[in-house]
Amino acid sequence: MWACKQCAELYKAMKRAPELVEAAREELGPGYDCDPFDSVLSTQIRLARHIALHHAEQVPDPDPACARCRSDLASSTMPPELVMEHRARHLFAPPRIVEGL
Repeated sequence: MWACKQCAELYKAMKRAPELVEAAREELGPGYDCDPFDSVLSTQIRLARHIALHHAEQVPDPDPACARCRSDLASSTMPPELVMEHRARHLFAPPRIVEGL
């Protein structure tokens, strides 16, 4: 993953998203939606999608400690692409964040 230029760029964008949103909030103040595209979450999803599509061999197996992974294993209705995106998030997001999506 780290040898891939696009992974590195997507990861940097994900790490910078909270700072950019906070800077906009400080500048504009309350009452403005400073993150209309939910950039913190959407940057994580873009990175996870890239990993799932281009680095599937690096996506970890389902984590038995993760409720979402257990649910995905028990369900046959979740699209495989979304299951892979979720599991890819285990590579870079804390468990409390990953389990929510």
